[in-house]
Amino acid sequence: MCGRYTLTNQKDVVEALEVALDLTAGNAWWKPRYNVAPTQPAPVVVMQGGVRALEMMRWGLVPHWGAEPGGKSSTPLMINARVESVNAKQVYREGMARKRCLVAADGFIEWARGADKKAKPRPYWFHPEDGGVIAFAGLWTRAGELSSFTILTGAPNPLVSPIHDRMPVILAPAQYAAWLDPAVDAEAARALLTVPLAEGWRVEPVSLRVNTAANDDPACLEPPDPRLF
Repeated sequence: MCGRYTLTNQKDVVEALEVALDLTAGNAWWKPRYNVAPTQPAPVVVMQGGVRALEMMRWGLVPHWGAEPGGKSSTPLMINARVESVNAKQVYREGMARKRCLVAADGFIEWARGADKKAKPRPYWFHPEDGGVIAFAGLWTRAGELSSFTILTGAPNPLVSPIHDRMPVILAPAQYAAWLDPAVDAEAARALLTVPLAEGWRVEPVSLRVNTAANDDPACLEPPDPRLF
């Protein structure tokens, strides 16, 4: 699963994801993110009028039948969609067919338990060594005035597998166009969802501050208290 991710160098998103239309202008909360959590707004790239558009959407897919006034949801949080069962839910099937997106990020966080089962799980930050912007494969939808998205997850690569048995699907830049293209059918899009390479990535233990969604500052990614690891 993917329950937290980062986007600390957001200034590079437009260029890295080849965005033609930036719909986030004027949003005061469009800033570096050190601990993106479910239900929070985050930037995704969708196709709009034949060009790539950057929009802010709620993390946690809300199907059109699950929206309530005020942007609330009457359905469970759909923050992740498993690649292996993406055809099991109607909202995911519709997304694969017509509403695929790129979720802008520069890393993600997973947790692992140590030998002491009573201790809190330990968070680890996975990110490209060069700090570049990446894109998770995502699905999105609109429910009234609420736009929301989910992140596709699959089997882990060798870097992630010692920590967790799932990871977000990370698309290569060469795959962005096909993933976003509505002319590419769901079956062909599904073929793009392979296990990401571990080359060029690193993992670091980080502060337990990321366990609290309200914490969103550089201290979240600092080394943890050595007494806890």
